[in-house]
Amino acid sequence: MVVALVPAAGHGERFGSTTPKQFLPLNGVPVLIRTLQRLCQLPDIAAVVVAVPAAWLEFSRQLCQQYGFGSTVRLVIGGEERQDSVARALQTEEVSEAEFVVIHDAVRPFAPAELFQRVLQAARQHGAAVPGLPPTETVKETTPEGFVRQTLPRERLRLIQTPQAFRRELLQRAYDAALQHHLRATDDAALVEALGHPVAIIEGVPENLKITHPLDWALAELLAHIEEQR
Repeated sequence: MVVALVPAAGHGERFGSTTPKQFLPLNGVPVLIRTLQRLCQLPDIAAVVVAVPAAWLEFSRQLCQQYGFGSTVRLVIGGEERQDSVARALQTEEVSEAEFVVIHDAVRPFAPAELFQRVLQAARQHGAAVPGLPPTETVKETTPEGFVRQTLPRERLRLIQTPQAFRRELLQRAYDAALQHHLRATDDAALVEALGHPVAIIEGVPENLKITHPLDWALAELLAHIEEQR
């Protein structure tokens, strides 16, 4: 069984809105709902656990009822940071019964079904898998003083996306170890890497946009419009 986890408890400071961006309507449909609709249409996904801010829990319940998700979607209160939200979602009954866990950002509403299928296939083979894109710009490592330390080889670098897929027991071990050793990371794969377990990388897709800044919103509106015209 595969269960999806959606960390959706962020407050969107970089986006500059008083409403968390995952709840903003994108061409009339909230971003979170667009993401959940994708997940709930995937035949591999048995359940979806969503971590939301405590102050938005009731609003999220009403949204899920309005869009008819029913028992497929389970809401939990998220934590202060993304890692805390995933840790709380991992404690649910739905996850305890899963063989694999797929973690997907709430603000990536355009991830295609084939990307989920490919990352799950790779996770079944290797235990852990993430999608990534090669950077198109030159990447430099900097010093604390603001100077270039070195130029990094682009051919060996990848910009990592979600969905990220893991064997459940492996992901749980990674989170348990992170708690024990006070390790913080910006994605789940980094915690698995810290165990010494290899993480497979598959080819990501450019349209799998993460809505982070106001300019991303303009592009998201365009992508939503293109989808609706199909």
